[in-house]
Amino acid sequence: MKNIDEDTPTFVISTLDEQSHDRVNQIEQHLRRAGFRNSQIIQAKTPETEDFEHRGLPDVLQGRWRTDLRHMWGTAACTLSHLQFYDRTEGQLPIIVLEDDVTIHPNFFRLLNDIEFPKEIEWDLCHLSYTNPLFSSQANLNRLVAPHLLLCPPNQITGAYSYIVNRPFLARFLPSVEEVDWQLAHQSDEIASFVIEHDPPLTAPDYRLESVRMAIDHVSWNQNNRTPD
Repeated sequence: MKNIDEDTPTFVISTLDEQSHDRVNQIEQHLRRAGFRNSQIIQAKTPETEDFEHRGLPDVLQGRWRTDLRHMWGTAACTLSHLQFYDRTEGQLPIIVLEDDVTIHPNFFRLLNDIEFPKEIEWDLCHLSYTNPLFSSQANLNRLVAPHLLLCPPNQITGAYSYIVNRPFLARFLPSVEEVDWQLAHQSDEIASFVIEHDPPLTAPDYRLESVRMAIDHVSWNQNNRTPD
């Protein structure tokens, strides 16, 4: 894939706390083994650290996370952590975005190099793999635009655990719900989103590990639902 190589800026979202120790160790090993040379692990955002009002986020993200949805901070954190990558300038792109529970094929860049967009296609976001069988070329043959490369079907969630951002699209993506992956799936008319179908997959979630979203949800639930002494 043109302009994507070992030096492409790569950002790994993590809680960077004691609970994330195993996830961070594993993703660092995967990054080294696959040859990433320009990666950094960044702190996941939370509603506590973000200025909701001045970011212009919708009411559902500004208010409910401080009241009845405090036990679901992980979902809000996931959305906030990913939004920061959608308004980068053209000169700051492309970038690779990963969550810290992802596994990476050791031949990631060699496999990726064999996948190419047709010249006439302009794209915003490309998921590096999928776990949803409804995304398969077998189910969506008319969406196969090149070998291993599918135009995302509308309203089908592939997940936000690994993808490439090629063009800024935040202006076309006003989050109206808490879950960024759900929202991406329902913005397919506005955002040119594609997904790589490859065997073996370039990336995959490690289901043995707790995701960033679940980790923050678990911590915030205990913080906000403590049993009185």
